[in-house]
Amino acid sequence: MSSVLEEEMIALLDGGALPIPDRCDVAPESPQPLKLRHNVCYIVMGILLNDQNEVLMMQEAKADCRGSWYLPAGRLERGESLVEGLCREVAEETGLLCQPLTLLVVEERGAHWVRFVFLAQETGGVLKSPSSADKESLQALWWDTVSPLPLRCRDILRLIKLGLDYRRLPSHPSILPLLCPSPFLVLRLLFVCVSDEEMQVLQSAGDSPHLPTVVCTRRGGSILDPLLSLLQHPPMSCGILGVQHQGGDSADGVCFNIMGVFHGPEPPVVEKQGLSWDTIKDEGLKTRLLQALKKNILLPLYS
Repeated sequence: MSSVLEEEMIALLDGGALPIPDRCDVAPESPQPLKLRHNVCYIVMGILLNDQNEVLMMQEAKADCRGSWYLPAGRLERGESLVEGLCREVAEETGLLCQPLTLLVVEERGAHWVRFVFLAQETGGVLKSPSSADKESLQALWWDTVSPLPLRCRDILRLIKLGLDYRRLPSHPSILPLLCPSPFLVLRLLFVCVSDEEMQVLQSAGDSPHLPTVVCTRRGGSILDPLLSLLQHPPMSCGILGVQHQGGDSADGVCFNIMGVFHGPEPPVVEKQGLSWDTIKDEGLKTRLLQALKKNILLPLYS
């Protein structure tokens, strides 16, 4: 196994970022770079809880849903980081300042719509009152999740539950986006196959083997759909090790470092030329991977 491949695996397990290669291993010809407000939309959403386990809510000012309530959320602006966008939206819609604690979940509808849901904590500001109503929101309040409240959409109820559950018993370590630019939506794959005899990792073979990278361009379906063309069957479990994004000129893409696990005496057949399985021989690295699998360190990805 190459030292580059081992170094990449260790970097991802440590929660680090890796630069996007000039040429990804799986990509359409001449993929179009992503550009916010043009061909991609990122939503940032915040779940803030107080000491009474009440959740911060904002009342909508938009004409089509005026008066209903929702979690503070909105579209990322060009040049913003995901954390900057979250803090701006929370401040505009609720009057409060916040500090993100972790990503709770990433939701996607293909490569052109992704929602990043954060758990965050209040750090200051003044709760927005009706006298401060503007085009961003009418007011904000702390909701006990039991009292009647007309919601804009009930999709947030499961997200609020995720936040409450995470506060009680964290399901993964704190994962926050790392600043690293990408022109596309890219999946970097740390796929391992575990058997009683050995552990193998999917690699991009060549002069310098490395973890495979895949460019996603589909509008519909799931960003994971391209993986179906790489392997005979998808991993038994799959999630996000890390998120990389840094807005800027020609850099409105995002990279998801994905970990997938297969179990069995043999890894699935690779359908893509240039990708292959390699045996992990370093006992320390194998131990780290097994510990990561047991601890369930992956951020969920909802399609």
